[in-house]
Formats: sequence, C-alpha cells, structure tokens
Amino acid sequence: MRRRARTALRHWGAVAAFVGPFLGMLALFQYVPVFTMLRDSLFDFELLNPDVRKFVGLANYLDLFEDPDRRQAFLVTFGFAAGVVCTVIPVAFAIAVYLNGRLPARAIVRTVVFLPVVTSAVVIATMWTFLLDPSNGLINGALSLFHLPRLEFLTSKAQALPSIIGMMLWQQTGFATVLFLSGLQGIPAELEDAARVDGCTALQRLRHVVIPLLARTTVFVVVIMTVFSLQAFAPALIMTGGGPEGTTNFIAFDIYQLAFSLQQPGLASAVSTVFMLIVLAVSLVQMRLLRARWSY
Repeated sequence: MRRRARTALRHWGAVAAFVGPFLGMLALFQYVPVFTMLRDSLFDFELLNPDVRKFVGLANYLDLFEDPDRRQAFLVTFGFAAGVVCTVIPVAFAIAVYLNGRLPARAIVRTVVFLPVVTSAVVIATMWTFLLDPSNGLINGALSLFHLPRLEFLTSKAQALPSIIGMMLWQQTGFATVLFLSGLQGIPAELEDAARVDGCTALQRLRHVVIPLLARTTVFVVVIMTVFSLQAFAPALIMTGGGPEGTTNFIAFDIYQLAFSLQQPGLASAVSTVFMLIVLAVSLVQMRLLRARWSY
C-alpha cells in the first residue's frame, strides 16, 4: 500500500510539474481578467483614479443597449463579419481546388496566397492605408492612368467598410485556403474516380461529391473566419479611426475608445462582457454543428 501510495504521489507530482505552470498562467491571464472585467462592468469609475468608484449595478448594460453609438458598433461589426465570410469562403475554396489539382505554378500561388497570413496585422493595415489613400494612393494612381475617377475609399461612408473587407479578403484567404486544401486532400480519390467512371463532369463531381464531403471543413472555416472578423481591431485603429461617422467603428475598437479615450472603463467592461458572450455563442454553435454526423 505504501509503495502504491508513493507511486501515485510521484505520478501526480509529475503531472503537477508539467500541467501546473500552464494552469497557473491560464488562471492568471485568462480567468482573473475575465473576473475583473465582470466586476468592473458593475461600477462607474475612471482609469486615472480607479480607487474612486461607484457601484451602478446593471446601469452600464442599460446604457450599452440604449446608446445608438454602441448599437451601431455592433451592427457594423456583424456586417463586417458577414462581408468577410461571404467573400473569403468562395475565393479560398476556388484557390484550394486549383492547388489540389495538377496545374502549373501551384508552388508560386501557394506562397503568394499564404504570405499575408504570416504578416503582422499592423503592417498590413499600414500598407493598405498607403494603397487606399484618396490623394496619393497607388490604387488611385493606377485609376488615373486609365482616366478613371478617383475613389475616396477610407474617407467615404459608402466605401470605407467595403475597402476594409477587401483588405481582410487579401489577408485571410490564405488561411482559409490551407484549411480547405487539407479537407480536399482528405477526400478518398476512389470516390471521385467512381464518379468519373459514371460519366460525371468536373462540375458535377465538385457539386455532388466534393462539396458535401467538405461540410465539416466548411463549417469550421466559416466559424473561424467569423471569430477573426468579430475581433478586428487594427484596421479601425490604423486606417480609419472608426470613421467616417462610425461606419468602421468595430466593437474591439469601440471598447478601446471607451476605456482609454473617453475614460469609461465600466461601460467598456460591459461592452466587453456582451462581446465575450457573443463570441462564446459562436463557439457553441461551432461545437453543435461539428457534432453533426456526415456520411463519408
């Protein structure tokens, strides 16, 4: 019994030595900030004087839902996420199908497509700010060469959000392509060969064989792209400052503005809490959908 107890003690000691630091860091950098955020959302105070605070209960949450600026920030973020998903998914799928075939220049296309994924979001936002500059931007310069009218891009209420969606399409397509490509390479070749023998065209094989078998991968890519889009921050901070007139005021940037510029960390914590619940709901939807069983 003593030997068995010593063995169990050594076993749990080894587990604690390997897992303990991770759990400690997880609690310190994940759960403690979440608890602090939930607590601060119930108070009214300023960051410059955090010790002087007033308990307001759910008043910050009521202000959140009654403030038109906050509602606009949520609507803009959801519209941005929908735009990114609806553009990235088909483009990434088409490129993945191309890379999965025996066509020329696959290595070059693979490198070019994936390069933006490993580039810093700040660098990409800064680069696209110069490209989309209304007066001296490279894109407007190219339009002038063809005697086409210049576009306002980031300074127009109608063009600012689509311009950032276009930038996100360029940045995130590579990551979605890699996920789709891994799903395509996991499809048994015998199924496509059988469909080819039955006389199916390439389009019919794609529609009736490939796309149904990529259901799990497609769900995963949609959820990942949605979460990435909901967390967008650098484009609003660097490219537009949330303007013009709040048309690119994403939730993450709005939280930053509330906490550090407007000195309303209590309201910012309330917005962060609601935002966290939304992202959690998206994750739960992912888990629910991925539990569905498809026949392979």
